[in-house]
Amino acid sequence: MQISRDLGKRLDAIDAPLADPGPLRLAAVLAALLPGDLEVGPRLLLIERAGGLRTHAGQLAFPGGKPEPGDRDLLETALREAEEEVALPRAQVEVLGRLSPVPVPTGFLIVPFVGLVRGPWRPRSQDSEVKAVLTPTLLELADPARYHFGGTREWQGTRYVLHEYRIHEPPLWGATARMVFDLLERMRLADTAGA
Repeated sequence: MQISRDLGKRLDAIDAPLADPGPLRLAAVLAALLPGDLEVGPRLLLIERAGGLRTHAGQLAFPGGKPEPGDRDLLETALREAEEEVALPRAQVEVLGRLSPVPVPTGFLIVPFVGLVRGPWRPRSQDSEVKAVLTPTLLELADPARYHFGGTREWQGTRYVLHEYRIHEPPLWGATARMVFDLLERMRLADTAGA
């Protein structure tokens, strides 16, 4: 399985206008795709957040965070955070586009960028916020046996589908699982029977 050349056409443009976030603050993450071998195919980079953090402790997530004053834009925020958290050189990331922004109850609107990592690179945790680095294959994430449909919930007048991927303990759930589902749908890998 290879990453299709037209994936960028199925993503939102990098600089597409964002809707007004209202009271939510903006944050950015990087969904980095790692080339894989012919047997297992491409992988997706995730981190397990450290257990002592104030928010999202112990959860699986994409590298990312809040903008800092020196960031030109949200894309730079996502690339800087990935470099700080897992030592991913931004020069090795070919940014393909964006997924749909995801609001979260902690008061943020998370803007996910999708990038393809070019050249040799070994992920490693280099930030105290990161407990572990995971690289599940897209085939693992698309495996219906690892996916759990958690029903729907309403938050601030909007109904959301709850997704869970049983690829680790703890499993991948919440906002990041919504982003992963969005990515798999755009790559035509998601089983949407339950959603």
